[in-house]
Amino acid sequence: MNLTPDAPIRLTQTVKKGGCAAKIGAGTLRGILSSLPRQSHPSLLVGTDFLDDAAVWQVNETTVAVQTLDFFTPVLDDPYDFGAVAAANALSDVFAMGANPSTALTILAFPLDSLPLELLTPLMCGAADKINEAGAVLVGGHSIDDDSLKLGFSVTGFAHPDRLWTNRGAKVGDALVLTKAVGTGTLSGALKNGEIGDREMLEATLSMKQLNKLDLPDHLHAAVHAATDVTGFGILGHALHIAQGSGRTLRLESGSVPLLKGAKETLEKGILTKAHRTNTVYVEKHVSGRENLSQTAWWTLVDPQTSGGLLLSVDPAQADELLEWVQVKFPRAARVGVVLEGGVRALEVV
Repeated sequence: MNLTPDAPIRLTQTVKKGGCAAKIGAGTLRGILSSLPRQSHPSLLVGTDFLDDAAVWQVNETTVAVQTLDFFTPVLDDPYDFGAVAAANALSDVFAMGANPSTALTILAFPLDSLPLELLTPLMCGAADKINEAGAVLVGGHSIDDDSLKLGFSVTGFAHPDRLWTNRGAKVGDALVLTKAVGTGTLSGALKNGEIGDREMLEATLSMKQLNKLDLPDHLHAAVHAATDVTGFGILGHALHIAQGSGRTLRLESGSVPLLKGAKETLEKGILTKAHRTNTVYVEKHVSGRENLSQTAWWTLVDPQTSGGLLLSVDPAQADELLEWVQVKFPRAARVGVVLEGGVRALEVV
């Protein structure tokens, strides 16, 4: 490949799909998991039953270990930025459980025949910087020679059992708070297609690189009854997991969901990924009110996020205070809905 300044390597052009949009569809994944033997153990507090963000293992009366693994193909062209996003995305699963990450192990597939080894330095520096920013340590990993670049991390964190968040605790009347704007799926597709450049991608890049570390004071941490991070299944797909895990209906206000700069325009142009469609198939039978939305509004709700924000189900009495706290670090955070009694459909959109 030509490495001159006039023709730098574009990592997104080296793969067919990028970021969390490359995930196996949620419906397919659920079918695979349901066919496997159920795993149980007295110390296993959270496994695969509710498609939560990470596994939770009871270490002792005061400590649980939170474990996750995430990897994907390039969603950005710059290797340092891609490394940072891959790390932030993997770390997010631990933050979504209310825990703090401690260690990370690298999962790397690198095409030795088509990419120069020199790319590994900025790639891994971006990841290591983000892992260290999270208060964790990069302690090792595994790499292989593969046809396409893939990067991710296995992350272990810890929490007190009383501070653990899952996707199963939403209560009627809770406010739904989303910490980041959405739109990375359509924008990443536009970047790969050459329809936008790095300048138009700037807000999305900064958002994907931002850690979902909320640092809530104790009383606001306790006000979060359920949580998940919004990634490849879109806000509706991950909201569905909270609804089903909690036995509630989640009402999402489409007009309140913040959009990244340029995402409305790319969605209106029909710049979509395969995941927009697989996410639609996954959630549509569980949703009421879709007929009242524009097509663009619907695509917004199923847009596959890479390193998206946290969706929190929050005690309504403390929701405003929590949102004000979160907006200091996440200015696009917003209230996007409410938790209702469980109904015929798990999701309602307005």
